Amino acid sequence: MATPEPLIRPPQQRRSQESLERLLGAGLQVLKEHGVDGFTLHEVSRRAGVSIGSIYARVPSREALILAIYERVMEWTAAQEAQQRALAHTLERSDPRERVQTLVKAEVTAMLSHADTLSVFMHEARRFPEILERGAAKSQVTGEAFKEGVLGLREHINHPDPELAVDIAWRMIYCTVARRITHGPVFESRRPVSEQQLSTELARAISDYLL
Repeated sequence: MATPEPLIRPPQQRRSQESLERLLGAGLQVLKEHGVDGFTLHEVSRRAGVSIGSIYARVPSREALILAIYERVMEWTAAQEAQQRALAHTLERSDPRERVQTLVKAEVTAMLSHADTLSVFMHEARRFPEILERGAAKSQVTGEAFKEGVLGLREHINHPDPELAVDIAWRMIYCTVARRITHGPVFESRRPVSEQQLSTELARAISDYLL
């Protein structure tokens, strides 16, 4: 699934670029505070110090601005994909368990380090189909990088269908961490579990499942 192009007109001058950055930053704050339902171009305009006309010079609609903000704050996923592939390469001669656990922890850390923005868009995705579509595309691309890294250990995977097992492992990572981001650390259980504990124990559980 290919990620759609961001719906925003790129600026040509430095001043315009600075204005765009203020616009995107203000828009993100409005989304964090009020969600999609409370997101208005008037409020974004006020906070960013730019006119409504300037906003429409960049984006054709309120929805397009929300998507542009989403694409900007999710740029880290492309870097994460590249980092996972590079990490898998550096771990080629490592112990299989160490390799799996390191790759798992890298994914958990990346998601949790962006929890504040992920939370905004994960909550809104069901009511905003284009965010849902773009989010699926990004998670699938990141997941493919993770799965390729783990499938380099195919001969060590203790499952009759290694591709299925690694796909399930990715789902375990994504769903567990996404649930923590959207519902908090004590939704499923009252027992306090730190982010470091979650990362360590999830890595251990997945390595035990695969190897």
